[in-house]
Amino acid sequence: MVVALLTTFSLDAPGRFADLERAVQARDAKAIERAAHAFKSGAGTILATFLADMLAQIENAARAGRLETVAELAEQLRREHQGRPLAPEAPPPP
Repeated sequence: MVVALLTTFSLDAPGRFADLERAVQARDAKAIERAAHAFKSGAGTILATFLADMLAQIENAARAGRLETVAELAEQLRREHQGRPLAPEAPPPP
C-alpha cells in the first residue's frame, strides 16, 4: 500500500507541479488555488509535510488574491526542489 502511494505520487508530482507553474505564470488565482489544493492533498497523503505546508500557503495566498505572495512562494518551492524530485523515489516492488 505504501509503495503504491509513493509510486502514484512520484508519477503525478511533475504534472501537478507543471499545472501549478502554468497557473502562476497566467496569474490565475482560481487555477492556482485548485492546482495547489490538488497537489497539497497528495503531498499530505504521503506525509511530505514541507511540501504540503508550502502548497497550503500558496493555496491560501491565491484564495486571498495575493498573487505577489504566490509568486514568491512558488519561487521558494522551485528553489527548494531544484534538481531533486518533488517526492521520494518509491522502492522497487518486492
